[in-house]
Amino acid sequence: MSAEQETSNTINSLHVKFSPDNTNEPIEYSNYYAPLQNNEVIPNDYPTRTSFRIDNPYGIHPPHEIIDQSSSRDSEKVVEVSPNERYVRLNTLLGKGAYKVVYKAIDRDEGYEVAWNTMQAMSNPNNKDLEHEIQILKSVRHPNIIAFHDAWYGDNEFVFVTELMTSGTLREYIRKLVPLPNLKIIKRWSRQILKGLAYLHGHNPPIIHRDIKCDNIFINGAHGEVKIGDMGTAEMKLGKKYTLIGTPEFMAPEMYEEQGYSEKVDIYAFGMCLLEMATGEYPYGECKNAAQIYKKVSAGVKPACLSKVVNPEVLSVIENCLSNEDERMSAQEILEHSFLAVEPDVVLLAADPDNVHLTLQVVFKGMDKLSVKFDFNVETDTAEEVVREMIEEQVLPERYQQHITKEINRILRDIDKPSESEQAEQVRRSVWRRESDIRNELERTRAELNQANERVLEIEQKYETYESRVLAAENKYREALRTLKELEELKLPAIAEVDNKPPNEIMNSLSINSPSTAVSQSLDEREREKLVNHILDGQEIIKNYV
Repeated sequence: MSAEQETSNTINSLHVKFSPDNTNEPIEYSNYYAPLQNNEVIPNDYPTRTSFRIDNPYGIHPPHEIIDQSSSRDSEKVVEVSPNERYVRLNTLLGKGAYKVVYKAIDRDEGYEVAWNTMQAMSNPNNKDLEHEIQILKSVRHPNIIAFHDAWYGDNEFVFVTELMTSGTLREYIRKLVPLPNLKIIKRWSRQILKGLAYLHGHNPPIIHRDIKCDNIFINGAHGEVKIGDMGTAEMKLGKKYTLIGTPEFMAPEMYEEQGYSEKVDIYAFGMCLLEMATGEYPYGECKNAAQIYKKVSAGVKPACLSKVVNPEVLSVIENCLSNEDERMSAQEILEHSFLAVEPDVVLLAADPDNVHLTLQVVFKGMDKLSVKFDFNVETDTAEEVVREMIEEQVLPERYQQHITKEINRILRDIDKPSESEQAEQVRRSVWRRESDIRNELERTRAELNQANERVLEIEQKYETYESRVLAAENKYREALRTLKELEELKLPAIAEVDNKPPNEIMNSLSINSPSTAVSQSLDEREREKLVNHILDGQEIIKNYV
């Protein structure tokens, strides 16, 4: 017997019909809501051929068909009314999946829009059981679960009215975020999904969704609000469950086994959702049909895209979700994991007038709303010592040590800061000091400017003195040049007249026609004698000069 035949026989033994390997048509479980009993497989659980295969990175399961209503809003008409006449269905088609069609409807009591969901049914279930299950779904009220308003069984179809989400499924939304959602977004989505699961699993007995996947999680893109939808497959856990229902890529191994399963199958499916958020790929996209998926899941082979998860904390959470049933964390435990845990707040409750004795409180967020109040002495305590003591006494979780220490130190720094009035006074004084400094600097600058002007005037006066001296020197220079020129003119005649003559003869020989006559006539006896002496001295000089 071949491996494929063995796989097929194993599946048939579970009363589930899979499409043969040689077909190109994908298969999917019908999610028709019906009351289910242990050890019972109803026809609606059978996988059915729903559409031709489409090539997409998400593997076998095709995305919901989204209908563009932009051109038909003006032609909306009421086409159907609920049995209690509260809800009216419009002719506006919102979406169409492999097993469900969604229309826009109006709640006439409240006046807001809702989603009218129709699913094909193969038989009419027991009305008493159906009513019981509907009441269970109506009782589910949580911010992260789509509200279930009403349901009824019609002509070969099951109709249920739910809250209307504006941005489609999470799977469709992930495809819009190119290349991939960042870690902050993944954390926000994961927290909301897990809070919804923790609420369902917290019922007594727990409510198991059984078909958690990104196609059944819806989002309001305007607020980032995520809600679990398609509660038609949910069932309350009364002991182990055996009914095989869900989507192959998201079904835990124990769902294929005869030992039954618990609410932990939703945790396994959440791990696959987290894998799709982190990689953008549909789990087991490498498989061609459900039989191959079953074979890998039964053999413990994880999806190929798991190797593409980069963040170690994300990988740790996914691996735990995909582990054996008894090893998986609960939804609340995953919320407390370091990857998703919301850090607590540290607040100052009271302080004495001197801000020495403080009363602080650590407030943990989450479902348990834990808080720890303690006293702190600014003069004797340190944040590090106080937090370490509370961890040793198991009052605080160790994983928050660094964060709480940091927050306490932040509060201490804030206490040291002055009050608003003190800050205003400090600002006023600072402005006054600055203004005074500017005035002093201005006075110093003005004094320096005056000194500079005085130096300029002094320099200008010195310049005028030097300039007058230069002019006088120039005049003397010009006078000297003129005298030198006259001497040059007198030089030759004088040489001729005084050559080898004594001074007296020189003086007597000066005639009226001599060039020096005009000079000699204006001299008295003393001056003539002095001139003779000068002539004698000049005679020697002229001789040397010549």
